[in-house]
Amino acid sequence: MNLPPERDSSGRFVKPEQDMPQPSDHDMHPMSRLLFGWVSSPRTPMVLLVLTLVIALGLVLIDFAVNRHEYLDFANANGFYAIWGFVAFALAVLSGWPLGKLLRRDEDYYGEADTTLQDVEQDS
Repeated sequence: MNLPPERDSSGRFVKPEQDMPQPSDHDMHPMSRLLFGWVSSPRTPMVLLVLTLVIALGLVLIDFAVNRHEYLDFANANGFYAIWGFVAFALAVLSGWPLGKLLRRDEDYYGEADTTLQDVEQDS
């Protein structure tokens, strides 16, 4: 029995959904479980966030103890490099939006799908 492939309303081919078996702990190599087993914990994202915040706060607090001798006076301000880094990173991320608008092709760049359901020959 040779069934034609499924198509959506635009005539594009759609893969049928398949139940993929999920890997279990028994499928993992023992060394990978030892090195990366902590990643599967549900608490990992919160722990990483708290750890990042503690490190960032610690670096800002250390900035109060460091005596810098910069050529520009505003660079001697406490927390200057933290603020400078955040603004520079935010500018780099936000510049992707207008750059994407400039470089991205239109959605109908390749034209409409010219294959419709009527084009498929039915094998009976």
